[in-house]
Amino acid sequence: MQSAQSTTYLYRKNFLFYFKISILCFSTLLVACQKNEPEQPSKNIKKIELIQQDLVPIQLGTSVNQTNFTGTIRAVNQSSIQAQVTATATQVNAKVGQSVTQGQILVRLNNQDNAARLAQSQANLAATKAQANQAKLMMQRKQRLLNQGFISKVEFEQSQVDYQAQLENVNAQQSNVDIARKADQDGIITSPINGVITKRQVEPGQTVAVGTTLFEIIDPNHLEIQAQLPSDMQAALKIGQKIEYTLQGNPNKLTATLSRISPLADPTSRQIDFFAKLNESITSLSIGSFLEGSILGTQAISGQIIPLDTVHDLPNKPYVWLIRENKIIRQNVTVLEQRYNTNIAVVQGLKNTDLISRVKFNDDDIQKAVSINKE
Repeated sequence: MQSAQSTTYLYRKNFLFYFKISILCFSTLLVACQKNEPEQPSKNIKKIELIQQDLVPIQLGTSVNQTNFTGTIRAVNQSSIQAQVTATATQVNAKVGQSVTQGQILVRLNNQDNAARLAQSQANLAATKAQANQAKLMMQRKQRLLNQGFISKVEFEQSQVDYQAQLENVNAQQSNVDIARKADQDGIITSPINGVITKRQVEPGQTVAVGTTLFEIIDPNHLEIQAQLPSDMQAALKIGQKIEYTLQGNPNKLTATLSRISPLADPTSRQIDFFAKLNESITSLSIGSFLEGSILGTQAISGQIIPLDTVHDLPNKPYVWLIRENKIIRQNVTVLEQRYNTNIAVVQGLKNTDLISRVKFNDDDIQKAVSINKE
């Protein structure tokens, strides 16, 4: 029994000895392997190289306060011609795009009934005038008889009453003639202004009803801006203020002068209508065109002047790419003024030591180092 226990003890002792030796050898081998692994070389990060012509220094300048708006171009003088009688068009003398003068006949309507009424009323007027003349002669005759004592004063006064009644009949018949003449003239449609036909809604042989629109005419030589501003911005509206605007499809900046302001705000939209006189001549094809403009204030605002074409995403959130402390920065800016003719933008939000980049970078380039080749 004692011999078996001794054997077991020796076995366990030898096992522990060899286990420790194995662990020691494995650790030595692992350290050796780690020492033999080659060291990874550090990556060499290259700077983005720019030339001097890629960068623009910031200049200081001023801009005036602006109130932006949208509007349209409209004709100052325009007319919608409607039929005043129910009749059939017998002759149409004007076409869309044709220039017309004031008083020019545009269309003739078959108005025979009104012509007959005019003739009848004129005949009635002539008859009442004859009766009035006869009553006048009778009154004068009785005046002489009264002076000679052949008739009484009452009889003379009765002749005066008859004559006055005949005069009233003449006035009544004259009114009927005027009404009939107006109705007869309504069959001849003339242009109320000098202008150009923009819409024609009548053809020969067509029967038109009272109130039917026949023509629309505008004067293309006198145009103006019509726009609106919210009532809470009414302080920006003053007669004589300068306006700068651009027409849809035309990048050129034009100017106008604020000429009229509606005294009342629209009760539904709370918008105030205002109108501006154009300072430059534009084609009549611009009538109805959409425009974007700014009302220029009288107070100047200090800003930073940079090239307009370096400002990105102008309509939404304008920003520029710049170099600050030799690193690439994407900086949001506030655009105070845009001068398209000279490619200048007056902005706020930059440091005076920034260099504006003409090169457009990506978001991955933000904070990357930059080297500037000055040669």
